[in-house]
Amino acid sequence: MKTCFVKNKLSTIFLIFLFGNLASGTLTFMISWTVLRQTHQASQFALLSTISSLVMLISMPLIGIIVDKYNHKYLLLVAQTFSIFVLLIFILQPFHSLIVYIIFSVGLDLGDLLFSITMYASVKAISTDKTEMSKINGIEQGIGALFAIISPAVAGFILTFISVKKFSWVELICEAIVIFLVFQLSFKNAHSKNEENSGGKEPKAEDPSYKKVLQVLRNKYLVLIIVSIMIVLNFLLGAINVGIPFVLNKNYQGNTMILGIVQLCFPLGIILSSFLVQKLPQIKLFKLLKISYFSCAFALFSFGIVLSFLMKQMIFTVGALALLMLLIGLGLGFSRVPMMTFAQNNIPENIQGRAFSIIDTSAQILSPLGLMFYGFLFDRLSSNWIYLLSAFLMMIVLLVGFYFVDRADKGNYIY
Repeated sequence: MKTCFVKNKLSTIFLIFLFGNLASGTLTFMISWTVLRQTHQASQFALLSTISSLVMLISMPLIGIIVDKYNHKYLLLVAQTFSIFVLLIFILQPFHSLIVYIIFSVGLDLGDLLFSITMYASVKAISTDKTEMSKINGIEQGIGALFAIISPAVAGFILTFISVKKFSWVELICEAIVIFLVFQLSFKNAHSKNEENSGGKEPKAEDPSYKKVLQVLRNKYLVLIIVSIMIVLNFLLGAINVGIPFVLNKNYQGNTMILGIVQLCFPLGIILSSFLVQKLPQIKLFKLLKISYFSCAFALFSFGIVLSFLMKQMIFTVGALALLMLLIGLGLGFSRVPMMTFAQNNIPENIQGRAFSIIDTSAQILSPLGLMFYGFLFDRLSSNWIYLLSAFLMMIVLLVGFYFVDRADKGNYIY
C-alpha cells in the first residue's frame, strides 16, 4: 500500500512539472518572437527580456519571505490562479503593443517564480525520505531540461499557424490542470513542527528578515560552500553559452545544423543524468560533486585543445565538441540533484523560501555578468586561450572550495 501511495505521489509530481512546463516554455518563446517579428528591432526584443529579468531579480527577496510565511499548498494554488488571471486579461484585452507583451511576460514570470521557489522549499514537506527527495529533484531537473530542448522548435512551428493569444488558451488549460494536481498533494507543515518543538508553548514570532537565513547559512558552512561553488561555475560556464555559437558561426559560415547538434547535447546530458543519478550505487555526496565538477573543468580544458588543433577537420571537431557538451551536461546534472537534496535537508524548512531566493538571486546576477564578460573576451581574444584560461580558473575555484569542504566538520549534517 505504501509503495503504491509513493508511486502515485511521484506520478502526481511528475504531471505537475510536465503540465507546468508543457506550454509555458513554448509561450515564452512565442512572445519573444512575436515582439521581434512585429518591431523588427533587436533593442525591443532585448528590452522585453531585460525588464522581465529585472522584475524577477527585485521580486525574489519578497517572494522568499512570502514562501516562508504562508502555507505552501495555498501558495502553489495562488501562483497558478494568478497565472490564469494574467492569461485571461491578456486574451480578453484588444491591444498588441510592446508594453502589453512586457506586462504579460512579467505577470507570467512572477507566477512561475512564486511556484518554483515554493516547490523548491516544499520538497522536504512532500517527501517521506531522502531517496524520494532526490527523485523529485531529478524529475524537476529532467523535465525542465527536456522542454528547454523542444520549446523553441515547438514555438517556431506553432507560431506559423496560431497567434500568441490563441495559444494562451492552451497554457490556461495546463495551469488549471496543475491546480487540480496540487490539490492531490499532502504537505507536512513546517510551522506545526516548530510549535511541537516548543513544547506546546506559544512559538516565538518568526523574524521575516534575511538576517536569520544568513546566520543559518554561516552555521551550515558546507551548504554555503557547495552552493557558492555551483554559482561561480555558472559564471565560468558563460564561456560555453557565448563561445560555442560564436566559434561555430565564425568557422562554419553560420551553419545552424552544426550549432543545433552541438547545443542539443548539453540539455541532453542534463536529462540523462537526472534519471541515471537515481540508479547510481550509493556514493558519498562530496565525492560525487568532485567527480562532476572536475569533469566540467576537464571538458572546458578540452574545448581549448580541440579549438587549437582540430578546427580544420569539421566532422571530428563537431563530434568532439558535441561529446564535451554532453559531458558538461552530465557533470552539472549529476551534481545538481544531490546538491539540492543536501541543501533541502540541511536548511530549516521555515527559511527555505528565503534561502533559495538568495541562491536564485545570486545565480541571476552572476549568469548575465558571465555572458557579458565572455562576450567581451570572445570579441578580443583567441577562443582556445579563453577556454584554457576558464578551465584554469575553474580548477582554482574547485581546489580552494573543496580544500575547505575536506577540512570542515561534517558531523552536523543530513546526507
